Amino acid sequence: MAKKMGISIADFRIRYLDMLKMDDGTQIQVLKLGKLCPFLNEDDVCECRDFKPILCKIYPVVFTIKDDNINFMIDNWCKLSKKKACRLYFETAIPLLLDLEIPIEWLRHVTSYDNLSFDYDQLEKCRRGKNKYAIFSLEELLSLQKSEIETSSLCIDFGQKVEEPVF
Repeated sequence: MAKKMGISIADFRIRYLDMLKMDDGTQIQVLKLGKLCPFLNEDDVCECRDFKPILCKIYPVVFTIKDDNINFMIDNWCKLSKKKACRLYFETAIPLLLDLEIPIEWLRHVTSYDNLSFDYDQLEKCRRGKNKYAIFSLEELLSLQKSEIETSSLCIDFGQKVEEPVF
């Protein structure tokens, strides 16, 4: 991705990644956590739109797994989530996603990471005291999680009224 963006790997890490230091000392690079995707610039334009990972390409379609069944929904944070056009996208994306042969265990890992919701203001304050390439301990990062009650309104279903598309 760094090469396609025309920047060095070091600059890519500083701009887009944090390091998560696990209890056993293992270090894992993760996307920089924040209120919005780290690839959105100040104009809300995706900086990797020409080479997006599949989960970005299908957004705002997100999924959960329950009893080995994949459940699709639309992320409420996305401005498009209330647009009728988004509903059409959702309906066409699901069959394509179901055709992909993705191991259920990989999907479980993705959903477990995506289900974490943080106090992003506190996270940003914590990041200020670190080098540009922030390293968080697992304990430190988890201490910045929001409660389940605070995160219960993140996704919507199709029972919710949607707006007509505006072109």
